[in-house]
Amino acid sequence: MTTILTPTTTRKQLAALLKRTRKRKRRGVDVKSFSGTISLNEDPMVIQRRMRDEWK
Repeated sequence: MTTILTPTTTRKQLAALLKRTRKRKRRGVDVKSFSGTISLNEDPMVIQRRMRDEWK
């Protein structure tokens, strides 16, 4: 979302704009909840290269 501020925007209007943007729900998946949950036995680059080689 884009919020446009002009030099004539008052503090009250700015507060209202910020409040409105905070209320909106974000779409999609919260990927932060998956951070650090995978334990790997080998280097991620090795896994990625092996997976890409499977496509050939």
